[in-house]
Amino acid sequence: MKPILFRIFDFGVPSYSVMMTVGYLMALGALWALARRHDPAGGSGLSFSQMFDLWIVMVVSSLLGSKAAHVLFEAAGHVDEDGKPIGGLIELLKSDPLHWARLGEGGFVWYGGLIAALGTAIFYFRHRPWLNGWMYTDAFTPAIVLGLAFGRFGCFLAGCCYGVPTESTFGVKFPQLPTPVHPTQLYEAVVALLLFAFLWWRFPRRRFDGESIAYLLVLYAIPRSMIEVLRGDADRGAVGGVSTSQLISIPLFLIGLWIFWRGRLRDP
Repeated sequence: MKPILFRIFDFGVPSYSVMMTVGYLMALGALWALARRHDPAGGSGLSFSQMFDLWIVMVVSSLLGSKAAHVLFEAAGHVDEDGKPIGGLIELLKSDPLHWARLGEGGFVWYGGLIAALGTAIFYFRHRPWLNGWMYTDAFTPAIVLGLAFGRFGCFLAGCCYGVPTESTFGVKFPQLPTPVHPTQLYEAVVALLLFAFLWWRFPRRRFDGESIAYLLVLYAIPRSMIEVLRGDADRGAVGGVSTSQLISIPLFLIGLWIFWRGRLRDP
């Protein structure tokens, strides 16, 4: 729709990069607001200083994780410098060894970023046993899906992650496509905003630490898998007709259920 949002002299600033940056900053703003709402003086134990430190680490890890997942699962959708299709991961790395490090370009898999960020959080809190890692992770969940919403707006502007052709009133015409398609980017953005509202409301009402991350894993996996059915971009990874995001949704959904089970046992 508008891959280049604006230009600074001859340099075009990509819409996706701008929206992704806005998403990370909005996530930070949500963390700040949540920390003010539940500050240590109120007995919650949340410290924005600790949240800011973890935010920096999670930004870096999520970028690297989402890019690595893109290279791993979507290598076959690329072409080399001569315009020839690339058949897989090895060919991509031979053609462009630093493709995984091009963070200023498109090509990210959100689930890869989520897994990397959560893995980083586990490592972070294992080395800070005085902090309640489950509670801090819960505090990050509204920020995570808020950032996702802005990222999907960026996908819409960039014209990637689009859906299958449709004649419905929801159809959107992208310049590079011959027919209107489902705006699956906007569908997921709406899901993310609804999840943000729910997780923000639910945080002070949690029955146990870890409940919010469980809700995120369970409630995101279902609509994400449904939206994947409507995706029409052929360069994303798939195994036997099932997209990699659908496959990843299954264990994350089960992990979410396990966290619920674990939490209810500890705090019936």
